[in-house]
Amino acid sequence: MKRMESKVRYEIKGLNQERAFNQLIKEVTILSLERKDKHISVIEVSPRDAKKTRKFLRNNNFEILSEKSQGAYSWWKVFLSSYGIIVALVLSVAFYIAQMNVIWQIKVFGNDKLATSEITSFIEENLDSRFISNFNTKQMEILLKDNFDRISSVSVAIIGQSVVVNIHESLLPDEMTTVYDPLVSEYDCLITSIELIQGTLAVKEGQVIRKGQILVQPFIIDSQGQRRDVKPMAKIEADVWISGQSEHRESYYKRYRTGVKVEESEISLFGLVIYSHKVSMQFSEYDLEEKTENLNKNILLPFKLNKKIYYETKTELIEKGFDEVKEEKISEAKQKALLSTEECEIIKAENVTIKSGAGVHIITYTLTVSREIGGV
Repeated sequence: MKRMESKVRYEIKGLNQERAFNQLIKEVTILSLERKDKHISVIEVSPRDAKKTRKFLRNNNFEILSEKSQGAYSWWKVFLSSYGIIVALVLSVAFYIAQMNVIWQIKVFGNDKLATSEITSFIEENLDSRFISNFNTKQMEILLKDNFDRISSVSVAIIGQSVVVNIHESLLPDEMTTVYDPLVSEYDCLITSIELIQGTLAVKEGQVIRKGQILVQPFIIDSQGQRRDVKPMAKIEADVWISGQSEHRESYYKRYRTGVKVEESEISLFGLVIYSHKVSMQFSEYDLEEKTENLNKNILLPFKLNKKIYYETKTELIEKGFDEVKEEKISEAKQKALLSTEECEIIKAENVTIKSGAGVHIITYTLTVSREIGGV
C-alpha cells in the first residue's frame, strides 16, 4: 500500500537543517526524513503540503536537488499535463467523422464549350444542403439537362466527398467536322495508375511506354457499336525517367586567351581612311574582334572609328584521368537532370551509369519521379 500512497519527495542541500526542520514540522506534516550527510537530506510530505514546503525551502536558502511525485498524485499530474492532447484527439476524431458526410468539392469532366465555373455555380445554387445523404444525383442530372441546352447527356455521382459530373455536349452543325488528336506521352515512363474520363485507352497499368506513344485514342464505341469521336481525357500517373549527361575526355586540346592583346584603329570619312594606327603583331594564334562606332555624335560630319582587337591565344594539351574528376562529372550530370524536374517534385529513385571507351567517359544520371502524364 505504501507504493500507492500519494506523496512528494524532495532531495535538498543546505546548512542548519535541524533548526529549519524543527520550524517546518510546525507548518506541515513530514512523512519521512532521511539524512544522507550533514548537507543533504531527503524529506517526504503529502501533496497538499508540497507547495508550502517548496516555498519554505526556497525562503530558507535550501537548494532543491530533485522533486518527485509518487503514488496516485503522480498519475494525476501526468493526466493533467496531457488532458489537452486527449481532448484535442477526441475533438479531431469527432470532427473527422462529422465531415465525412459533407460535400467538399465539385468536379466537372467532358465539358469543352461549357465553362466549368458555370456548371459548378449552378450546382452550388441548387444544393439544398452539403450533406451527402441529402444530395439527389438523379434530380441534379435532370436539372442540368433542362437548364443547359448544350448538354446532350450527363451523369452525376458522389465519389468520396466530391460531386463528379460527366458531361457529353451536343455538337452544333459547325462542329461536326471537329477532329481530335490522340493523347500522347511526353516522357519515357512506367504507368502506375489510370483514370479514364473519355476516349479509348491504348495502354495499361504497369506498361513501359516511350515518348510520343499514344495513351488515349480520340474516340469511343457507343452502345450501337458505332465509333464516335470525342476529346481524349484521362488522369494517368507514371514513374517518369529524367536524365542528364556529362562527358569527360582523358586528353584533349584546350584553346584559351592568354590575356595579352593589341589594338589597331583607323578613322574614316565617307569610306575614306583619314587616320590609321597600326601595330606590330607577333601572335602566332589569336582571336580577332572588330567594331565600328561614330567618333563624335555632336559633329555633323560622319566620322567613323574602326577598331580591331587581337587577343593572343594558346592551345594546350590537357590530360586528366577520369578518377580525378569522377565525382565532379557525376554532380554535373545530376544538376542537368534536376533542371527538368518540377518544383516540389518528389524524387523516388536515382541511378548513375558510366560508359567508357577510347578515353571518353559518358556519365548518365537518371532520376525517377512520379508525374501526371495524361490530360483532363
